[in-house]
Amino acid sequence: GWRGKDRFALCELGFGTGLNLLATWRAWRLSRQPHAQLHISTIEAFPLAKQDAARALAHFPELADLAEKLLGQWPVRAYAPQRLWFPEDGVSISVHTGDAETVLAGLRGSFDAWYLDGFAPARNPHMWSPSLLRHVARLSAPGARLASFTVAGDVRRGLESAGFTVERKPGFGRKRERLEARYTGAPTPSGSLYSYAASTPKRVAVLGAGIAGAACARALVRRDVECVVIDGARSLGAGASGNPAGLVMPRLDRGDGPMRELFLAAYVEAVASYAALGAGVFTQCGVAERAHQALADMLDDPPLPADWFAPAGDGALHRKAGVVRPVEAIRAWLKRATLVLEATFGAIEDVGDGWIVRALDGRALVKADAVIFACGVGFAAFEPTRFLPLRQTQGQIEWGPCARRPLHAHVDGNYVAPFEGGVLFGATFDRELGIPTISGDARRRNVEALTKLAPEVADHIDVDALTSRAGVRVSTPDHAPFAGLLPDADRWLAQYAALAHGGPVDASAPPPAYRGVYVVGGLGARGLTLAPLLGERIASEMFGEPQTLSARTLDAIHPARFLHRALKRR
Repeated sequence: GWRGKDRFALCELGFGTGLNLLATWRAWRLSRQPHAQLHISTIEAFPLAKQDAARALAHFPELADLAEKLLGQWPVRAYAPQRLWFPEDGVSISVHTGDAETVLAGLRGSFDAWYLDGFAPARNPHMWSPSLLRHVARLSAPGARLASFTVAGDVRRGLESAGFTVERKPGFGRKRERLEARYTGAPTPSGSLYSYAASTPKRVAVLGAGIAGAACARALVRRDVECVVIDGARSLGAGASGNPAGLVMPRLDRGDGPMRELFLAAYVEAVASYAALGAGVFTQCGVAERAHQALADMLDDPPLPADWFAPAGDGALHRKAGVVRPVEAIRAWLKRATLVLEATFGAIEDVGDGWIVRALDGRALVKADAVIFACGVGFAAFEPTRFLPLRQTQGQIEWGPCARRPLHAHVDGNYVAPFEGGVLFGATFDRELGIPTISGDARRRNVEALTKLAPEVADHIDVDALTSRAGVRVSTPDHAPFAGLLPDADRWLAQYAALAHGGPVDASAPPPAYRGVYVVGGLGARGLTLAPLLGERIASEMFGEPQTLSARTLDAIHPARFLHRALKRR
């Protein structure tokens, strides 16, 4: 089992009431070594409501304390992968909603153990199909163990053909027998052109102390990793994350594309992350969004439950959305990290057993096992990251007193939100021209937009009493962020040059990348919503943990996608 392992990953088909998970958590708690981490992934097609699970779990008083913790973070009934963290026990739980085979087909990771469905094949044949068992084998670590209550012959033969050695064992209670199996098959190569590689660092340098860098630090320190965050600014919030407040709200996409999964999962993660910091950081005032065709389609087939997303007026109300204070969130997430300000980094140097981050004058700032670039506009300053096709726009916001502040934030292109007894509104999208500069023209356009969006609010503001701030957003041509291992651009283009002519490529050779160097950026105007999920995504890859996002979504935000497209355009 997990004895002697720093990290143990388990996957369960059928979350149900969470009972199996709680029993596992309890056993882990009794035998856990210091700093060890247990990662449980669980799949459920029909999630139970929290109150139904609470009634069922009340029959198990020996699990009451853990049940209370789980119910306190009970997953949202939404088609978005969610990760629940319980760092005091080194436990994380990734909850996937959907058909088991579909979810498994999209998973990327390696599991040490499996709990298979408790129902016999006669009652639930789909959960025992040969293709599903092949996915279980693909996702199994060498020697992975598997357990199930069913001992049906078809199940045993299916597992054996997928590469498992199967045994019958004495059962429990009314079950005379149970099944145990061990994976003895060969590892399955990924065949991906994008690098996904673990580095299991003890110390990580994060370059950039904005919301993205702070989210990475938060994800690392809850895995008991030493984290040094470096920034050239004199204080927190000097860059794009320095606005006094910003909106956290969903981008709801139609269809079933990877961006739908990304933005829905990011929103659910962001709400949980900021709400945990308290009302001083996140005010869940709700965000009213004006109707457009995509939103109307969503209201007909809601991607979130009614207590999150409901019709309201001429649009929809995102009930859990609201206003976050970025600098306060950053400060909270960096509490357990080492923060080094006024240190402008100039280069990183590979020293074999790690990386040295050097200042502009060549001084060594820190040595670390791994490095995360989270430096917003700074990517162009580094040779290895210059291939990233970044776009910069300047945005200006205004805030000040208002005699008639709205109950909710309102969005229709521009936005207005209640803030400090008044309102905060904006924002402009202007071509970036060097250092962000406050302008009277940008203020005039913001006030005009507010007059169209909420005339009753605009009528009650004193334009001369407003405060303005301008910042720079960094986005990408496809409007998706990037997060992942940094590819070695020159070697990558050479290795896959055949793509330019439609020829075959050797997918068995690992994609060229900088070992232990990761990048996260291009968050655009949705940085506050995307950052918590992307920080968790980077940390998961570092430690070889099963990812919450599906493989196609991970590929859609991988930095190597820009190299791939460049070759195909040739």
